[in-house]
Amino acid sequence: MMLCSRRSVMGAVFGVAAALALGSARPAAAVSRRLDLATMTQRAGTILRGRIVTLRQGRHPQYHNIGVLYVTLRVDETLKGKAGDQFTFMQFGGRAASADSEKTVSMAQTLPDLPVYRVGEEVVLFLYPASNAGFTSPVGGAQGMFRVEPQTGPPTTVISEGGNRSLAVKGSISTRLNASQQTFLRNPGDTLNYKTFRATVKALKSGK
Repeated sequence: MMLCSRRSVMGAVFGVAAALALGSARPAAAVSRRLDLATMTQRAGTILRGRIVTLRQGRHPQYHNIGVLYVTLRVDETLKGKAGDQFTFMQFGGRAASADSEKTVSMAQTLPDLPVYRVGEEVVLFLYPASNAGFTSPVGGAQGMFRVEPQTGPPTTVISEGGNRSLAVKGSISTRLNASQQTFLRNPGDTLNYKTFRATVKALKSGK
């Protein structure tokens, strides 16, 4: 009995440590307040466009008492960081829904303001750098996932799960961005032209 008790205590300690390690990947304050697109680009370790192909609920490989969600995308384009043809990230808690059902699967441990992922959906994800425990999540919660909406003709548009209006930059904008990119950051609108969105994010990333 004593051995089991000690194991339970140690498991709880490791679980808490793993959860706290998430803080370096997803600052709590960033989820509770809105972030502009320039700040999101700066804080993201990986920005990619792709299609969600797998959602799997499981346990952390090291801290087995911590529930996680594994999200795998087929990558079409990487705007920041490095990603291969497929990219899988591990998120602490979260919600998942399949492509043929709107029913949401809730996990035992959740974090506020995280987006709902659906298999088959094409998205652009801004992800925090992974924590020491391997956790990451979209920058600013739902703000950090953009749904790609191809049109019958150009242009393709993207819409933030957190709403495009909140992406507007109210502070100073680098003069190294061209006039159309500066206008885009000030007034993003309800839908974002993906071509302009992509160019602006790349310019913000490189500082050009």
